[in-house]
Amino acid sequence: MLHIGNREWLALGLALVAPSEAGLRFGCATLSVQRLDPLVEPGQVPSGHVHQIVGGNYFNATMDPSIDVGEKGTCTTCSFSEGAETPDFPKAPCPAGIMAIHHFPACWDGKNLDSPNHQDHMFDTTKGGFRVAGPCPSTHPVRMPQVAYETMWNTTQFNDKSMWPTDGSQPFVWSTGDGKGYGTHGDYLFGWKGDSLQRAMDSTCMFSACGAKTGVLKTQSAAAQNSCAVKNTVVEDIGEDDWIPALPGVH
Repeated sequence: MLHIGNREWLALGLALVAPSEAGLRFGCATLSVQRLDPLVEPGQVPSGHVHQIVGGNYFNATMDPSIDVGEKGTCTTCSFSEGAETPDFPKAPCPAGIMAIHHFPACWDGKNLDSPNHQDHMFDTTKGGFRVAGPCPSTHPVRMPQVAYETMWNTTQFNDKSMWPTDGSQPFVWSTGDGKGYGTHGDYLFGWKGDSLQRAMDSTCMFSACGAKTGVLKTQSAAAQNSCAVKNTVVEDIGEDDWIPALPGVH
């Protein structure tokens, strides 16, 4: 069993849906890989399945949404310091690895920072990719920046077909135990230093040009990104260095 969930690279895209012209796209290294989920299972140690965490080092098992997490962290794994697509896992080895894309809903009800199912306070009008989204409904009238995750896993070490199941199925599985590929998800906890996000959205800069070329946002080196870390709260073998007989938390 292969556990997809380590040694990956994540790029995060954030843009205001039309008519805005501003957009950010930046890479983030892994902060930690452990079974913690402060959004869906706050305070539970360990949580139900493994998460790859990127971003600021204020991450912990219990995070109050009313706290300005952008100001609490002292470092971040993201660069800004302030193949064909399929709906499921590929049926054949991918020359360059596997990428998953998540587009988050961008219409807010204007009242609630969260909801019991962590979904109802937002509404999704996206059409896939970075195409112009539909208008926000009256129930969720506030247009928010469009957030997207692009996560790439280097699975090339498993491209030898002799390592795949003899029945022709693919060998990968998400950390929730999903072997089909439909169950992947992303969680986004908002936190930017001061007015940095507003400055970027107001500047009309696009993607990496929001950094060194324009000076809108400060950037940091890859070494600085990779040096940011948090201490693991859950101590267990999650298969970072070797094969594991079963997924953590799945019995």
